[in-house]
Amino acid sequence: MRVLISGGGTGGHIYPALAVATQLRDLYQAEILYLGSDDGLETSLVPAAGLRLEVIKAGKLQRFVSWRTITGVARVPLGMVQAIGIVRAFHADVAFTSGGYVAVPAGLAARINGVPLLMHQQDVPPNLSNRLLAPLATRISVAFADSMAYFPARKTLLLGNPLRQAMLDARQLSIEQARVRLGLDPQLPLLLVTGGSQGARSLNQCVGRALPYLLTHCQVLQISGSKLFEETRTLTEQTMEGLDEAIRQRYRLVSYLDEEMPLALQAATLVVCRSGASTLSELALLGKPSILVPLPPALGSSPQEANAAMFERKQAAALMINDNLKPELLVERVMSIITSSAVQQQMKEALALLSKADATQQIVETVVRMAHVPARKTSKQEVKNL
Repeated sequence: MRVLISGGGTGGHIYPALAVATQLRDLYQAEILYLGSDDGLETSLVPAAGLRLEVIKAGKLQRFVSWRTITGVARVPLGMVQAIGIVRAFHADVAFTSGGYVAVPAGLAARINGVPLLMHQQDVPPNLSNRLLAPLATRISVAFADSMAYFPARKTLLLGNPLRQAMLDARQLSIEQARVRLGLDPQLPLLLVTGGSQGARSLNQCVGRALPYLLTHCQVLQISGSKLFEETRTLTEQTMEGLDEAIRQRYRLVSYLDEEMPLALQAATLVVCRSGASTLSELALLGKPSILVPLPPALGSSPQEANAAMFERKQAAALMINDNLKPELLVERVMSIITSSAVQQQMKEALALLSKADATQQIVETVVRMAHVPARKTSKQEVKNL
């Protein structure tokens, strides 16, 4: 069985695709081809997972108007031609896409070559990529029940978000064990702060300025993002300059976590983070209370705001709008949760209702079934009509 996998740009799209790919390889001996963008994180993460990677020049619509918006759009035709050739040469039996701008040429190339496509929708509302692909997808899997309204019921399945095995394995550790493995105090509450694989400057700066107050109540592990690490370190060193050394030792700043990220989440008492779909599925799996700070909208709308609003509505998380990020307000929100076992328990119970621990298995089984069902080719006219 040959399986085309695609999803890229950020870890939120790549890790779910890798979870599906590795299980297909390990359980079904599938031959995997991962089709990614030449400028995304997949260029390092996919080879590290031992999977074959081919890259194309996928166009990206920026969240702001700039010259890169124009050059990104200009890359689309070339990427489409590259994708069609790669997919045709691979002779895939089935394709799976997990989102990101590279998923569009990958999914279209699959359908043009007559390959059945399972398109996965992670966020509550579909972004432009999946809105384009949805009409051509053979089947659509969604992570949250609220997404069902966006797609035809006849071909849409509520399966959850695929999660990597390391995240599932992290449940076997106690919170204290996870903290010890990370070299943290096993007894002191842990606030984990992360802006995702790209980092979040506004979140980094707000937390940095709030450290003198936060560190009197908990230890803080902050993931800044590689590009924002130096500026975050400069700010936090200035902020903590007058603190006792014992208090300063409660803070740890790292640029990025990959293999240790499941440990960090399991170790946390409370997580302050963006609200990408993969992150929310991980929080639900591990039952981690959170303060969600969704990525604000720029061009179009922000799916993260819809994700966070849904979690808040179901009492699974607290919500802070990015524009309201102020150190004193953040401290107030953190203290209201980290010092209240009742609030934490309420969130954990709500998270349990949103968790789908078997999502990866369900999606993999769907992919395998689709590989054995013939699918017609999508015509060039259908592609033009998108």
